[in-house]
Amino acid sequence: MTYFLGFDVAKSKLDYSLVNEQGVEQFFGKVTNNEVDIAGLLLTVAGNYPDDMLQCVVESTSTYHLALADTSFALGLPCRVYNPILTKQQIKATIRGKKTDRTDATMVARIGLRGDGRLYTAEPYTMTKYYARSAHKLGALGGLFKNHHNHMIGLLGASLSSEAQIRMQAVQEAITVARKQLYRDMAASAEGEVFRLLQTITGVGPYVAASLIGEIQDIRRFDSAKALTAYTGLDPKIRQSGKALNSTGRLTKRGSTHLRHSLFIAASVARRYDPQFKALYDKKRAEGKSYKVATCVVARKLLMVVRSVWLSGKDYAVPMGFGQHG
Repeated sequence: MTYFLGFDVAKSKLDYSLVNEQGVEQFFGKVTNNEVDIAGLLLTVAGNYPDDMLQCVVESTSTYHLALADTSFALGLPCRVYNPILTKQQIKATIRGKKTDRTDATMVARIGLRGDGRLYTAEPYTMTKYYARSAHKLGALGGLFKNHHNHMIGLLGASLSSEAQIRMQAVQEAITVARKQLYRDMAASAEGEVFRLLQTITGVGPYVAASLIGEIQDIRRFDSAKALTAYTGLDPKIRQSGKALNSTGRLTKRGSTHLRHSLFIAASVARRYDPQFKALYDKKRAEGKSYKVATCVVARKLLMVVRSVWLSGKDYAVPMGFGQHG
C-alpha cells in the first residue's frame, strides 16, 4: 500500500497529515521547518510502515517547501510538488468545515493521492536563483534608499549634517558594490552552455539569462509551452459566465514574480532592437493596447523563444522575413 504524507507549509513549521490509498487520514501533527527535524519525522514514519511505500506531497510555497523537498530527496523518498493553483481549485470544489492547518495538510495529501504535481528532483541551479533574487531585492532597496535620501535633503536642506550625508552616501555605495558582487557570483553559478545560448536572444544579457536559469532550473520539467507560460504567470485570466469563457485581459500573475520581472526587462529591450519582437509590439500598439500590455505580449513570445533555444541547444536567429538584428 502507498501512504501519502501531505504538508501544509509555513515559514517556521509544517503541519502534516498521513492518508492511505482510500484518502482516510491515519494521523497528523506538526514539525519545525528545518532539515534535521523533517528528516527525523520522515524516518520515523517510514519506519512505522516498513512494507509500504511513502510519498510526500507539498505545495510550492516560495522557498519554504524546499527544506522538506530536499530532505525527502536526500532520503530517497518521492516528493510531489504541485502548483498552488491546485489548492485553490480543490478548495472551490470541496465543501469543508472550519479551515485549519490540519485540514489543509489532509487536502494536500489527497491531492498527491490523485497523482497531481511533479516528482521533485534536486534543483541544479539553486544558488543561481538565490543570487538573482537577492540582486533584484538589493536593487529595489537601493532605489528606495536613494529616494529616501533625496527626500531627507529636500526636507532638511542645509540642516542635514555633512556627517549624515557622508554616511548615507556610503550606504548607497555599499549597496551598489554588494549588488555588483552578487551579479558576478550569479553569473559564475550559471556558467555553462545554457547560459551562453540564452544570451544569443535579443534583450537577454548575463543578469536576465542567469535569472531565467535560476527560476526555470530545468526546461524539461515543463512538458508544454502552456505549462511554462502558466508557471511564469503570463497567461491571461479566464472569466466564466454560464457556458461562455472569456479572457479578462489581465495576467494571472501566479508563479514566479522574479521570472516575470526578468522577462519584462528582456522584452522591453527586444521590442526595440529585434525585428520579430518589434513587429509584434507595433501590431499590439496599433490595436490600441497599452505599452505594458503590448510588452507583456512580447514577453510571452520571448519566453517561447527561450524554451525553443534551451531545448534545441541552438543559438537564436531572427526568423526568415524579419531581416537581421544588430
